[in-house]
Amino acid sequence: MIASLFTPILLLSPMSSTEGPDSLLTQAAAEYREGLAARADSNQARVHFLRAAETYERAWEAGRRTPEVTCNMAQARFLAGDLGRCVRDYRQGLRVAPSHTDLRRGLAFAREQVAYPVVGDIEKAARPEVVETPLARLGISSVRLATVGIVLWLAGWCLLARAWMIRRGGIALVGVGCLLLAAILGGLIWWGEKLDQRQTSGSAAVVIAPGTELRLGNSEEYPRRLDGRLPAGVELRVLGERGGWLHVELADGTAGWVPRDRVVLVF
Repeated sequence: MIASLFTPILLLSPMSSTEGPDSLLTQAAAEYREGLAARADSNQARVHFLRAAETYERAWEAGRRTPEVTCNMAQARFLAGDLGRCVRDYRQGLRVAPSHTDLRRGLAFAREQVAYPVVGDIEKAARPEVVETPLARLGISSVRLATVGIVLWLAGWCLLARAWMIRRGGIALVGVGCLLLAAILGGLIWWGEKLDQRQTSGSAAVVIAPGTELRLGNSEEYPRRLDGRLPAGVELRVLGERGGWLHVELADGTAGWVPRDRVVLVF
C-alpha cells in the first residue's frame, strides 16, 4: 500500500521545445527519478523531490488538471518533507475527481502522518472526521461501477425485448432484475459523489508551518484558542480574512484566527 503511494503515475509527456504541460511533466518525472536515485543522501533527494513537486504544480497551473498530476505532485511533496502542501495537493485533486481511489487513499495516508501533540486537545479538535460510503470502503471507483451499471441497464432492456418476442416470463424477470441493479448502482454512485463533494468543497486551507497558534483574534496580542499548537497538515475551513489573518474553523467547529502566511489555500 505505502509503496504504491510513492510510485509516480506515468503520463504521456513527449519532449517539447516549449515549456508546455507535456514538457513540464517530463521534467517533473526526471526530477522525481533523480530524487529516488539520491535517497542515500536525504538532503539531495529532498531538493529533487521539491523541484519535481514545483514542476508538477506548474503543469497543473498550465491546465493539466488531472488526478494523476495531483497524485504525483502530492507524493513528491511528501518525500520533500512538505506535509502541509501534500495534504493540500490531494484535496485539490479530489475537487477534480471526488471519488478517485488513489487520491482518497493518498489523503488518508497523509492525514495519518500529521504529528498532533501528545498532550492537549489539538488532535480531538482538528482531526477530520471522514464519512465513507460502502463503495469507498471497498475501493471501487465510480467509473467502474458506472460501466457495470450501463452494462446491466443495456442487458436488462435486451432481455426484456427478447422476452417480449418469445413470450418467456423468466427472461423478463431477469431483465427487470438487471434494471433494478443498474438503478441501485446509479443511486450509490450519486450518493457517494454528493458525500465526497460535501467533504472536499468549500473554502479551505492547510497548515504548512509547524507550531502554528490558533488565536481568539487577528493579532498575536490575542490569547491562544487552544492548548498546544497546530502541526503541519491540519485542515481548516476558511470563514473569512482580515489584516493578514484568516478566520478559520477546525473539524470539530472550534473557530479562531491564524496568520495567512502559515497556511496554503485549497483551490
